[in-house]
Amino acid sequence: MLKAEADLGNTRARTMLGVILMLYVDAPEETVDFLGQSAAEGDVVAQRTLAYLLERGQGVAVDKERAMRLYRAAAEGGDAIAAFNLGLHYANGEVLAADIPNAVRWLRVAAKAEITESYPFLGNHLAALDLDEEALEWYLVGAEAGQANCMFVLGSWYRDGIGTSVDLVQSLRWFIAMLTVGSGDGVHEAHQLVSRMTSGEVREAARLAGRPLDAEVFLG
Repeated sequence: MLKAEADLGNTRARTMLGVILMLYVDAPEETVDFLGQSAAEGDVVAQRTLAYLLERGQGVAVDKERAMRLYRAAAEGGDAIAAFNLGLHYANGEVLAADIPNAVRWLRVAAKAEITESYPFLGNHLAALDLDEEALEWYLVGAEAGQANCMFVLGSWYRDGIGTSVDLVQSLRWFIAMLTVGSGDGVHEAHQLVSRMTSGEVREAARLAGRPLDAEVFLG
């Protein structure tokens, strides 16, 4: 059905067909052909997907410069995943020249579109630009979305008063909350905090983390 629609000139059908071939069928030439046609017609998903293939040399010769142009075209066309990839490339400086302000620009686009992987990267690069208050806001969004690394940063910043005032209850809350997403990386910091807090504060932090029983473990 998709092939019939693609043959009639349906750009979206051609893109979907290209993606399905990429994921489930070993037909690299057809995949690149379908995606290339749709990308040339401005389909942002095709542009972003073809960029991915070009970047890695899957079914086509590696062409990272063209991949970056396609990521940019897709990002400027409103594709948030392309914006995330573009932001990462500006940050790491391996293909595009390192440019943290541009990295932040595109990571913001991705974060506002709720690409959850973007939150810690955006927070880190905002912090590198000394925009700690905005960084804290995005770390909080990431923590609430279940990003353990954002939780760890929040715990550390509330403990040390970075981008906000010192708040040991909030600090312990996020170190404890990391356990809910399967990370024990904040346990050492949590134990250190407990020695500086009242039992009521510890219990409040555990309650806010959604793990009230953990308070008794730490207090014990």
